[in-house]
Amino acid sequence: MNESGFRCKKPNGTFYLYVKAPIGTKSGVVFNSALKVAEYLLQNANISVVPWDDSGHYLRFSVTFEASSVDDEIKIMNELRKRLKVLDFIF
Repeated sequence: MNESGFRCKKPNGTFYLYVKAPIGTKSGVVFNSALKVAEYLLQNANISVVPWDDSGHYLRFSVTFEASSVDDEIKIMNELRKRLKVLDFIF
């Protein structure tokens, strides 16, 4: 996620990750809310997040997926990395 511009650290006691939402993309898309970012992620990368706009613009990512092995977990995380990087977010 950090490679895609999000500023985050792995949480110690939860599987939720809260990050500041991007303000736009290098291609010119502008986001005025976390809700707009969440819609963009779903439509353009098939990634579902929970938007939070009550105290700034944040997104909640949940690391809840089914994998049958550590190798499968790595494949899933690499796929997430690939999908996020091509969106070229601006923060």
